[in-house]
Amino acid sequence: MDFGNIVLAIIGFSTSFLFCVPIKRWQRKQVAAEKLKIVSEALEAAEERAVRFQERHDTILSQICASYLTNTEVVEALAGARATMSQALDFAVELREIQFRIIASFPDAIDVLLDLDTSKHTPSRSALMNCS
Repeated sequence: MDFGNIVLAIIGFSTSFLFCVPIKRWQRKQVAAEKLKIVSEALEAAEERAVRFQERHDTILSQICASYLTNTEVVEALAGARATMSQALDFAVELREIQFRIIASFPDAIDVLLDLDTSKHTPSRSALMNCS
C-alpha cells in the first residue's frame, strides 16, 4: 500500500504542476492588463490636460499677436504656459513609454486580447508587432 500512496502522490504533484503554469500565466496576464488599463486611463487624462494647456497657450499667444503689446506680465504668462505645456507633454510621453513596456512584457505564449472600453486608442500587441 505504501507504493500506491507514493504513486498517487506523484500523480497529484504532476497534475498540480500542469495546472500551475496556466494559472500563473493567466494571473500575469490579468496583472498586466490591469496595469495597462490604469496607464491608459492616466495617459488619456494627461493627453487631455496637454491639449487644454496647448489651447490656453494659443489663446495667450493670439492675444499678444492681436494687441502687439509686450508687457512683462503677458510675457511671463506666456513663458509659464509654455513650461506647463511642456511638462504635460513630457508626462504623456512617459506614460506612453510605460504603456509600451507593459505591452511588451506580456508572455509570448499567451494570446493577448484586451477588451478595455476606456482605452480604445491603445494599440494591441498584434498591431505593435506589425509596426515593428
